[in-house]
Amino acid sequence: MVRKVLIVMGFTALLAMESAYFARACAAGIQRIRGERAFFSNRHEQAWTRYQRALDLGGDRETLEIDQIELLLFGLDQGWGGVRVRTALPPEQAVREVLNLVARRIDETPFKAYVWSLASDDYFHEARLKRRSTPLDLSSLSEDPMSVLLPEELLGLAALDTASRLEPNNYIYHDLLAEKYLELGKIDVAATYCRRAVASNPTLGDHRYLLVPDLAPELLEAAILGFEDSRRQASMRPRGRIECDAGELLRRNGQDRRAVDFLRRAVAISPDSYDAQFTLGLVSYQLGDYQDAMLHMQAAVRCLPWAPDPHLYIGWAMTALGDLQGAIDQFRQAREKDPRGLKYFHLLGEALEKAGQIKEAERQFVAAAKINPGRTDAWASLLVFYTRHRELRPLAEVCSNLKLMAPDETIYREQCASLGLETR
Repeated sequence: MVRKVLIVMGFTALLAMESAYFARACAAGIQRIRGERAFFSNRHEQAWTRYQRALDLGGDRETLEIDQIELLLFGLDQGWGGVRVRTALPPEQAVREVLNLVARRIDETPFKAYVWSLASDDYFHEARLKRRSTPLDLSSLSEDPMSVLLPEELLGLAALDTASRLEPNNYIYHDLLAEKYLELGKIDVAATYCRRAVASNPTLGDHRYLLVPDLAPELLEAAILGFEDSRRQASMRPRGRIECDAGELLRRNGQDRRAVDFLRRAVAISPDSYDAQFTLGLVSYQLGDYQDAMLHMQAAVRCLPWAPDPHLYIGWAMTALGDLQGAIDQFRQAREKDPRGLKYFHLLGEALEKAGQIKEAERQFVAAAKINPGRTDAWASLLVFYTRHRELRPLAEVCSNLKLMAPDETIYREQCASLGLETR
């Protein structure tokens, strides 16, 4: 009997402890959810309090400390960006607290790249605070940007490099390092990380620094090598799409002939890809190969029948080959596919005007202005058309509209005044 009582009491005690544990865990989870809600509402102080309560209730320490680090770093980012927000802690204290939290996370999970990237963010914030509070020593200036970096900035770069090595297939860390070294003017080092980033993720649009005009030649070559490296490893991106992106990057940087090889491979791999066919047609047109341009633009039309732009290049190619009527038909198809697009009306109007069909051309310019009554450029084009043909009667309405829409544009007033139509 006594034994049964002891067993029942032991079982009851275990059940009570389990219940208490799960109750505290549930309470901690609720506090974390409330903390996240406060965070997303930009109530940093309340979020910090909720996270701390969750920790006191025995919530998962790793998860909650990462939450706290992200909260503090986000507040520092907002403050640096000029956003007025009440942060959980003052900047100097936030930097120190993040450093303590990150140190504990790295000590427990040194293999997690994300923790190292958070450490990198904190080091860079610490460097900004130090630069803001420290007078500039002109004697320490040097042409080598690396020689004037603060220790915290060097630690930030090292921590981010560690993250990139722990997750070599995560392009984000490589891109962050490339951007950091670009800011420092170290293009050769940035190119190394650029190549790794593109090899890990051969998607042109995901690497913003590659989309700028006048891209440094070193970065361009590194990116192309990255695209080529990606061929030797498995990728979730279709192979044709990768070749097309490499060709598009070369095209953007004026290397059309090099782009052709990549784009032809893209078309061979994915003949039904609109982007590959259109981009190859575009490059062929720019190289003066009008027959090839028309061939690929027609293929682009088959891939995406409702797209208007391929008809423009077919029309321009026909114009270059002397087939003006064929070009008019193509421009008309483009306008029909986008009945509100201003450029399609104007291109069709200009082609009709060149063919001597003045009345039909006038209808296109008038329709463009009537369909887009709020577009100054639509009325300005109509003004130019009537000026070319000395049509004074309809010019009065055009000049009146331009006066109302762009009262500060003297060029329109002068043009109308030269025709005897004063708009002032």
